[in-house]
Amino acid sequence: MGGLITFRTKYLKDGHLSVPKEVVEALLLKKGEEVRVMIERDEFTKEAFLALSGIWKEKSEEEITIFREILREREIFGRGEVEL
Repeated sequence: MGGLITFRTKYLKDGHLSVPKEVVEALLLKKGEEVRVMIERDEFTKEAFLALSGIWKEKSEEEITIFREILREREIFGRGEVEL
C-alpha cells in the first residue's frame, strides 16, 4: 500500500523524528513497518537559494513547463502538505 504525505515535524533531542498521529492513520502505518523518508530543512538559506537558482538556470523552457504542470496536478489531486 503506497501513499505520500508531506508534513512538518521536529528533530527530537533523542535523534528521532515525530510522526503525527494523523499521518500514521492516513498511511495505515503499523509499528515496526519501514517507510521512506525525505528530509529538507525548513529554513531557506542564501546558499540553498543560490544553488537552486543555478539548477533553474540550466533548465530549458520545456522542462520548466513540465515542472509547473506537475505542481498544478498535485494541487488538483490534493497532494500538498498536511495541515496539523
